This record gives sequence, structure tokens and C-alpha cells, in this order.
Amino acid sequence: MKQAKVRPIEIAVLLLIALICLAAALGGSRLAIYNLTIIALYATVVISLNILLGFAGQASFAQTTFMAIGGYGLAILATRYGINPWLAIAVALALSILLALVIGKPLLRLRGHYLSMGTVALALGTASFANASSFTNGGWGITGIPSLTIGDLSFRNPAAFLILAWSLCGLSLLAYHLLGNSHIGRAWRALSTRQDISATLGIDVGHYKLMALLIAAAMASLAGSFYVAFTRFVGPDLYDISVVINLMFMLFVGGLRSTVGPIVGASFIILVPQAVAGFERYQNLAFFALLLVVILVRPAGLFGRARGGGALERLMPGWLARLQGDPR
Repeated sequence: MKQAKVRPIEIAVLLLIALICLAAALGGSRLAIYNLTIIALYATVVISLNILLGFAGQASFAQTTFMAIGGYGLAILATRYGINPWLAIAVALALSILLALVIGKPLLRLRGHYLSMGTVALALGTASFANASSFTNGGWGITGIPSLTIGDLSFRNPAAFLILAWSLCGLSLLAYHLLGNSHIGRAWRALSTRQDISATLGIDVGHYKLMALLIAAAMASLAGSFYVAFTRFVGPDLYDISVVINLMFMLFVGGLRSTVGPIVGASFIILVPQAVAGFERYQNLAFFALLLVVILVRPAGLFGRARGGGALERLMPGWLARLQGDPR
């Protein structure tokens, strides 16, 4: 079973991203800092999806549920009960892992589109509950969430939060890489290939599927908490079906099983609509047309690992194709 190696072009992209973030933190505009922070937090959620779907082969649409627990957990505990925001994040994280543990065993017995439908139902139920319940303040949401601080350092400063957000994203990427190259990652890849054969080889299918869900839930919960800490607002619109769809777009545009794919996919989905905003009423048409072109030209995603190469490789010069992993 092959290891999940980081290709040279992915290392180059990571270095470029680090330089961009450093430049933004030192003197970037507020819009640039905001966009880069949001990209980091959504990329963290997409990394968790990459573990679930890319490694373990479990098509889950329920990451917004764990994001909501992280976000609302921080907001409710910090604003209503005066709990320290860091402690509130930790409690929300524990609740997310507990929920994943409770629902994981029955939910992960489902396969294929049955699992997809089950997790879609969970995501829709989460958004509906958040919108209808007085406990979450319904559609009004919750504002005035306290800023995160460490001693005299306040993360109310957008540049400081940018570093915090990318630290979370970087740690998630590191966890993704280390897990992918461990016996756990090899077991996950075996599950995604043939679950029945994996069981006959002695792999505890239920155990490894549940482990993937627990890790993904933890990442999504932390990203959800940090998002709310950054914007200082939480509401049901942050977790509706459009967010679920966008997360999947981010994963597949960036590339399944790619190290930098989640970051590239999140950047595409967040920045391209802003870039085509000048088209006014044709903005959505322009965005989805460009999205369709990317999917048609590069079905495995911009940095996905396609077998035999795709249309993009055939258009590349030889030196760039070799960086992408094409042996020609």
C-alpha cells in the first residue's frame, strides 16, 4: 500500500502560502487578512473531509454538525455562563467527539448512498434546530462572543488571529500527513478500496471507520469554534445546506487525497466569487461556469492524484508535469 507522499509542487505551494500569510500578517489589508483567515478555517474542515472520504472512503456530509457544536458551544458557554473561551472550546470539542462516538457506530454501518443520505439528514437537522430553537437564539444568532486571549496577547487583532488560524490548519495538515503514512492510514486506504476484503485480512473495519469520524469531528469542531471566535457571531446560516455543498466543492476542486488540495479548494470557492463580482447579475453564472471548466479539465481536482494523468497534464510542459507527479 503506497504512502501518502507530499509532491514537490505541493511543498512549493505550501511555502508560497506561508509567504503570503506572513506578508499579510506584517502589512496586509483587512480584507486580505479576513479572506486568508476564513480560507484557513474552511481548509481545516476540508482536511477532515479528506480523512473521512479521501482516506477511509466514508462519504459524510455531516461536518457542519460538528462545526455547529464547536461554534454554538463557544458562543453559549462564553456569553451566557461566562466560561473562559478556551475552556468553552475544549468543552465543545469534547461534546463533538462524544456525539461522533454515539452516532458513529450505528451511522457507519451504512454504506454508499445510504451513509450519504444519513449524514445529509444529520446536517439538515442541525441547521433546522439551530434556526428554530430558542436555545440557539434562532435565526438571530448570538453576538458579542469574547475574544480569545493568551496572557497579554489578544486575538481580537486580525493579524494575530490569522497566525492562529493557520497554525490550526498547519497542525491539521501535519496530522493528516502523519496518519496517512502510518498503519492507520494504510488501514483506511484498504477500507476505501474493498471493505469486505479488508475485514477478511483482519482489519477491524468498525474501529478504523469510527476513528476516522472521531478525528474528523474534532478538526471540524475546532474550526467551527475558531470561526465564531474570529467573526464573534454564530447563526444557523453558517451551517445550512449551501455550506455542506461548498465544503464538498472545496474538497473535489482541490483534489481528493491531496495535501494542499483542501487549501487550494477553499481558496477557489472563497476567492473566485469575489473576483467575478464585477459581472453583477452574471456573477453566479460566471462562477459556476469556471467551476464546471475546472471539473471537466481536471476531474481528479487541481492537485488530485489521477491515474494516468488528466487533460491538464497533457497541456502542461514536461517539467511542470513531472512536478505534478506525471512520469513522462
